[in-house]
Amino acid sequence: MSLVKSIKRLEYANFLIRKKATGDLKTFAKKMKLSERAVKILVSEMREMGASIQYDRSRKSYYYLEEGEFCISKFIKYGEILSSNEAAKVGKPEELCFSEKAIFILCKDT
Repeated sequence: MSLVKSIKRLEYANFLIRKKATGDLKTFAKKMKLSERAVKILVSEMREMGASIQYDRSRKSYYYLEEGEFCISKFIKYGEILSSNEAAKVGKPEELCFSEKAIFILCKDT
């Protein structure tokens, strides 16, 4: 599988989880156009990457225990100034600070 396809898959899973719109495992797999086993592997890999994902039986949806999201879809050149729309692809622009090398951190952590 290509890297771009893997990133798109991760972004879509992230979107569904953030919206608490995954449904149960079978529904999540159907929405992702994957097998249930593949979705279990994807969720496991997301957890390995730091996401605290849980399943709510009453809502029948996966969700994040903590607020956050994956930020992997943008290559940032050193010294590049991002527009609000571009920064939104990385995270919430009002919460990000950028260094001279385009490395971003949460402003509240500085």
